[in-house]
Amino acid sequence: MAYRIKRKEGVAEAVRRIVREQLRGAIAVALDRTMAQDERVHEVRTRLKRSRAALALIRREVGEEAERDDRRLRDVGRLLSRPRDVAVQAQTFRALGARVQSGLPPRLVARLGTTEQQIRGELHPEEVERDLRQTARALSRLRRELGTWGVTGSRRAIGTGVTRTYRRGLEKLAAARARPTPERFHDWRKQVKALSYELRIICSAVPELTTTLIPKVEKLGEILGEVHDLDGLKATAERHPDWFGRAADGQSVLSAVDERRAALESEALTLAGSVFAGRARDVRALVETGWEIWRKGPGSTAAQAQAE
Repeated sequence: MAYRIKRKEGVAEAVRRIVREQLRGAIAVALDRTMAQDERVHEVRTRLKRSRAALALIRREVGEEAERDDRRLRDVGRLLSRPRDVAVQAQTFRALGARVQSGLPPRLVARLGTTEQQIRGELHPEEVERDLRQTARALSRLRRELGTWGVTGSRRAIGTGVTRTYRRGLEKLAAARARPTPERFHDWRKQVKALSYELRIICSAVPELTTTLIPKVEKLGEILGEVHDLDGLKATAERHPDWFGRAADGQSVLSAVDERRAALESEALTLAGSVFAGRARDVRALVETGWEIWRKGPGSTAAQAQAE
């Protein structure tokens, strides 16, 4: 089924269905050895993030039971943190080499390719398989023991959930603008990704979001994801200067990373001006009014929804 709430579903019922579907898919991917390991690790972690974003919509209203399930989802995701980090760093070195070919000597571009292989060599494929099997077992237990939950006032719960994430995105944006450190951009990226998932879940109820806000939020998430990957790549390069031979070559690579990151940071902050242009309370009003009209079915109007 689609990653969204259906018109006739209860909110808690829908979130539980979505989470269970995501976990079922994550288990299948984790055990599917016909797929490349990098793809499996990425897909499992993505499905866990989608699950946590769905649960975040109602977590405050549900209370401790939902908080417990969210912590378990977070902890399972950490089982694949190292394979994910190694894969991303390797891929980012390869992508960087493709982007800066004209700015670096050929021997150094070739060195970037060698560095990719060195990074991948840090993790044996059987280690990754072990982590994937362990993750699948943990997800199976979690899926069986998932809470039943319960939410009253679906319009208020959905409006509160989305508005909370939007407001946090605004706060993290302000922090990143004030002091643009890797940590602050990473915190901002997490809120942007969570917002993109939540908007997808409710997009049937508020179709305006599909054509306006969602594409911008998802694009912003992609840019911030690349910024995060470059920050990880730079940290790795600084820890292993010998990978690049001469000191000057290592500095050339770091300069190329800084140049690319600066361009992405500027692009992200410019796009953020459009994504976070509205006030949180306006987003809430849009979501709650759209939700009420959608739940009532065809023929409902905004005036009717606001009057009730």
